[in-house]
This record gives sequence, structure tokens and C-alpha cells, in this order.
Amino acid sequence: MQNAGFFAAGVDYQLPHPTIATAVLLVVHNAVRRAFAFLRDTEFPLGTAHEDQITRQLYWILEDHLRQTGEVPGFDERVFRKVWRGPEVTNFDGKHPAKKPDLVFELVRDETLVLSSQDALFVECKLVGTTHPVGSVYCNTGISRFIGGDYAWAMQEAMMLGYARSGYSILDKLEPILTTEPYHDRLGQPTATAPIPASVSDSWAEELRASSHNRDFNWPHGQGPAGKIRLFHSWHDCS
Repeated sequence: MQNAGFFAAGVDYQLPHPTIATAVLLVVHNAVRRAFAFLRDTEFPLGTAHEDQITRQLYWILEDHLRQTGEVPGFDERVFRKVWRGPEVTNFDGKHPAKKPDLVFELVRDETLVLSSQDALFVECKLVGTTHPVGSVYCNTGISRFIGGDYAWAMQEAMMLGYARSGYSILDKLEPILTTEPYHDRLGQPTATAPIPASVSDSWAEELRASSHNRDFNWPHGQGPAGKIRLFHSWHDCS
């Protein structure tokens, strides 16, 4: 699908942007796992910190350390240009030019028919636990950002990063929300989450899982309904 760019007049770009390889999503999951392990070795109060405090620490570790050293296989400057925290991005119709996704992993790709400002892995981070309900926090103020075209509107993949407390897990807490009303309809009739082959888990991090969601907006310039988006769920113990 071709569309004359309304962000860059006269430049054609393709919607949706080409898919992000599952291997790249696994690299990000592993890099976040390593960043959390690094954080646990410090005196940072992970069990009581606010969401923004955790995200800030992860960002510093990911961008200033791990992407530079290449100690996580595949997480280096050959695949990722830069990791950003809270950059301003424009939503699908340009009416909201200052949306701020929590983390953005800028990709190194050879694609030509893309909007470079929108070609990235967009990540939304949420605390989940007894004081941070999955439905009202993770879904209503997290997943919904992707369904409504605030973030990753040109992409086919995005990621939700869960900071889990109170023993919360994807299968026990997120899965029932996604598969029952009213959230099932509200979140784009999502599929059940499925494990990603070769995903690594440990006592601190679940295996990477993904669900597929319909989106409820139309692409700009009459290009029709936006296609599905695949959301990757990466949950980590922050108790």
C-alpha cells in the first residue's frame, strides 16, 4: 500500500512498514532481562520504585551500557541505532503531535518506503500488581495506545513491558483479561497469548509471549483500515 506522506510532502511510504523479525524482538527481550539483572545487583529499590523510575534506570542501562558493549548477542549498533526514552511522536492522523511512548528502539534497516520517524520498536511500560490492576493500567492505558493509533501506527509489531509485583504472571492475570469482555472487544478482539519459540525465561522473567489485535483507526489519506498489530509481552519480576 502506497500513501503520499503527510509528514513529508511528496515522499511516498508503505503502510504498514515491513515486519520486525521475531529474532529482533527476542533480542530486545533478552536485553531487558540483562538490564534487570544488572539493576538487581545495585542498591536500586526495585520493589518500591515507581514505574517512571524503573523505566529511567532501564533506559540508561540499555542505551549507555548494553547497546555499546554488545554483551547481549544481537543488541548492538548493527541492529539498533539508538534507544530513546519518552520521545515525542505523532499519532496516526497528526492531531496529537507530542505523544510520548516509554521506550523506542530505533532500528537499523535498509527499507526505503518508510517514515523513518515511525520506523521503530515502540514499547509501553506498566507496573502490574495488586495496586496496579492489569485491566485498568496495563490494558486501558497501555495496550490501548497501540489499538487507537497513538504509538506504532505504521508498524506491525510493538511491545508491552510488564513490571510485575504480587506474583502476577501473564497466564494468570493478563490472559483472562484479553479473552473476556469488556476487554476482548475493547482491545481489538485479541488472540490468546502464545509463547515465542526460543524465548528464554528464568525465575525473574517470563518467556516472551505475543497476542494479535485488530486496530480501530484508518490509515491517513483514505488508505483504509489499519491492519492487525502483534503485541509482544515481556514481563519481569519487580517485587
